[in-house]
Amino acid sequence: MEPSRSTLYRTFLLSALILLLVLGVSLRLPAFLALAAAWGVFLAASWRASRRPLQGFRVRRSLYPSAFEGDEVPVELVLESDRPAGMVEVGDAFGPAIAAEQRMLEPGPIVPGVPRRLKYSAFCSRHWGVHPVGPVQVVTSDPAGLFHSRRALPVLEEFAVFPQVYDVAGLGELGARATLIPYESSAGRPGQSLLTMGVRDYRPGDDPRRIHWPATARRGSLMVKETEVDLTPYYTVLIDLDRRHRAGTGRKSTLEYVLRTAASVIWTAVRTGGFVQVSGLGAAPLHVPPGRGETHLSFALDELIRSGLDGDIPFPEVVLRALPFVPVQSTVVLISGTVFVDLAGLGDVIEALRSRGSRVAVFLVNNFSFPAITGWPPTRAQVLEKTQEVGFFLRSRGVPVKVLEEADDLEAVLGRGGLS
Repeated sequence: MEPSRSTLYRTFLLSALILLLVLGVSLRLPAFLALAAAWGVFLAASWRASRRPLQGFRVRRSLYPSAFEGDEVPVELVLESDRPAGMVEVGDAFGPAIAAEQRMLEPGPIVPGVPRRLKYSAFCSRHWGVHPVGPVQVVTSDPAGLFHSRRALPVLEEFAVFPQVYDVAGLGELGARATLIPYESSAGRPGQSLLTMGVRDYRPGDDPRRIHWPATARRGSLMVKETEVDLTPYYTVLIDLDRRHRAGTGRKSTLEYVLRTAASVIWTAVRTGGFVQVSGLGAAPLHVPPGRGETHLSFALDELIRSGLDGDIPFPEVVLRALPFVPVQSTVVLISGTVFVDLAGLGDVIEALRSRGSRVAVFLVNNFSFPAITGWPPTRAQVLEKTQEVGFFLRSRGVPVKVLEEADDLEAVLGRGGLS
């Protein structure tokens, strides 16, 4: 790497200083010694001037703590100093970007007590996950630009990059229709929402609290309020985090396909305006309580990307443990990292869910279509036979299922293919 211009100047001045000292001593010329002394004082003062402003710097960073893959992220740094400074260069380490360090130049002067704002934008070009942001490097120089001093400020944060998600075709029909207006939650047919549709004659078994007394007085017989049906969907996403299903690496792995599919399901469910809860049992439990809206989506995706295929509990048992928390007549989405599922256990949990009026959908990732990490995989014929068997088993029970392979384009399979 070629030396900078300031380095060349500094080297020249130091060489000249040494030369003046040698000539002054050898030739006994006081003028050369005086010039060398003045030159030395100038260099020392410049070196001190470059370091002095560093001691008073403070930096604050302002940015939203998460984004999706490929998103542009605006970042703002606020500089404050107790001492005047000029020609300040700031470098911020933004982990989610390929160009990790973002450099900005503030020519100054920076006045004590007056904050200066620097802004930059970076793209989330790295893989989904949790990435560090920081530290901040502050570089100051003397007025002549001969010396540069650095200081690393521990302004550290975590930044969550969420997987690119796709609307899952066919999922909305399982829960309820997608709302056209945020949180629109009722339709004009009898149900149990808070919106009154009209009145009708009292029937045995009606809740006495629904009696409409003005209409009863007019008709001379008991009349009750009839409310509209509640269309807000409720989704429970249950994820299989069994370590025995690990296969492949990086973007072509079962972990990638399981978590990206789960993220797409959560995204689609939130966009319908419904409530979503997420559960899985890995080395650390994955649990997202029910909620809806953009804030809940960010929280759910943040918890999801911190999970891994590191559990040891069979998936049917995971579903049975979550069963008490599944609301009746809701939609349950099961996501597993293998097609070699325990059909007997899976059938039992599906019947348990359907007995509660729940609608069930299943996504299976064929872990044997990925390069094996450990052990010997079954033959291709055995994998094909098992895939057909589990597909027939679920579809014969009215459960839509989608099997994902290593060669699949998730955007095409989830977005256009959807559940079948």
